[in-house]
Amino acid sequence: MLAYPEAQSRAHAELDEVVGRERLPTFADYPHLPYIRAMVKEILRWRPAGPQAAPHRSTEDDWYEGMFIPKGTICIPNVWYMNRDPEVYGENAEHFDPGRYLDEARGEVAPGPSDAKEEGHYSYGFGRRGCIGRHMANNSLFINMAIMLWATKLERKKDSSGRLLPLDVDGFVDHGVVVSVVITLIILGLDADMGASTDVRSPLSVKSLRVSRKPLPCFFRNARCGLCENQDIYIKARIEGLACEIVRQIRV
Repeated sequence: MLAYPEAQSRAHAELDEVVGRERLPTFADYPHLPYIRAMVKEILRWRPAGPQAAPHRSTEDDWYEGMFIPKGTICIPNVWYMNRDPEVYGENAEHFDPGRYLDEARGEVAPGPSDAKEEGHYSYGFGRRGCIGRHMANNSLFINMAIMLWATKLERKKDSSGRLLPLDVDGFVDHGVVVSVVITLIILGLDADMGASTDVRSPLSVKSLRVSRKPLPCFFRNARCGLCENQDIYIKARIEGLACEIVRQIRV
């Protein structure tokens, strides 16, 4: 969102039109949020969790672009390159563009490449070794993206002259799937009637609370209501509206 603010703006517009400000997004909004669904597909294409798919063994002799592949050869699909093939995804395949998955005329998610089936990318692998958790992953990404973008606006920092600080989207360090970190964690679970159960966990203590059904005015994209200025707890990487709501509940 920091690197592609235009995508964030379009997602905000869709959420404002479909969901509004009086409630949080739910799975009932799924059919009516095609751009959020396209963002799920695009983030999996643009930054797959694994750059290579599970190994496959060829069941018979084959030829590929002049190269002979004997029967029994172990093949490791290069998912990273396949997801960025300009012949499939266009000249901007290196960039994050959820619009590539939209049928603008119909306002729906368009079908992806035939080889990728309904997913529109190759990040879940192929055939019998395809990811069995893809439906849970898609749904989890959808609801998390929808709620985060409903509640927040992510912006790049500026220097003392008001210029945006440089941002390198390829400057991350990948240590694998499992990492060890010590942070304060917010776990937010939503039910259909907008109730939310939240745990605020730190290395020293655990507190459980129940979030009220109606959000405070500041529970929407970086707005402030005053409570955020005098927090009783510190929440790393806090969402301003959510943090304010949590502090209010703890004080009560």
